[in-house]
Amino acid sequence: MPMTATYFLDALARDVPECQAVVVEHLEDNDGLLLHLLTAHLRRFAIQSFETGQRDILERLLELVDVVLRDVTDDVQNAMAVSFVEDTGWWDPATEPFIEAWPAGLRAEVDRQRRQRQ
Repeated sequence: MPMTATYFLDALARDVPECQAVVVEHLEDNDGLLLHLLTAHLRRFAIQSFETGQRDILERLLELVDVVLRDVTDDVQNAMAVSFVEDTGWWDPATEPFIEAWPAGLRAEVDRQRRQRQ
């Protein structure tokens, strides 16, 4: 059975507890889950983790997003593909070091999006 948004939040709390402040703030500010907006917050958290050298946190978050891209409901997959991968700005050479840290599934999504834009 594909992963739902609720399962994603549970997995996030379990696998990357450092993100919980981001999740709690998001849920409180929006009176609930707005999946694309939360995903954008998580992308910024990942970039900050990359820039500050918090590799363990970054790797756990990226691994979860990578899994989510493969086995989720359409709404969750779309949020990850658009609000995480596409909104990273993969076309900007400055993002390449961050993208190089991604697991294979996330990099494959970047490649898929690049092929679609050609």
